[in-house]
Amino acid sequence: MKIEFKKIPNSGIDFETEQENVRFCGNAKKIDKNLIKTTGILEGSFVHICDRCGENFTKIIKQHFEIYVNDGVYKDDVYDNLIEFFDGFVNFDTMLQSELESLKCDYLYCAECSIEN
Repeated sequence: MKIEFKKIPNSGIDFETEQENVRFCGNAKKIDKNLIKTTGILEGSFVHICDRCGENFTKIIKQHFEIYVNDGVYKDDVYDNLIEFFDGFVNFDTMLQSELESLKCDYLYCAECSIEN
């Protein structure tokens, strides 16, 4: 799902997209000419390999997010959770993919290995 930056109002617009049984939905609100604040929830599940025993397991997630999106290069260091797009569009599918990959990079353990921890 892609929306042009200029079509996102100051009052906000709702969005929803899904990949790999994970739903990414919320509200996108323009807070500056090229800056948008997105808030919402990331929920669902995905299959992952346990980082301790190597077995596949289903990771269930439900977490709130706040991500800033900029049209072009963002020159300040105000936000550490910022994504830059360079084509005049906000791509919510790309944002979801980025959040999923970030989750998968963390150490994730199956239920049995979590108990041993």
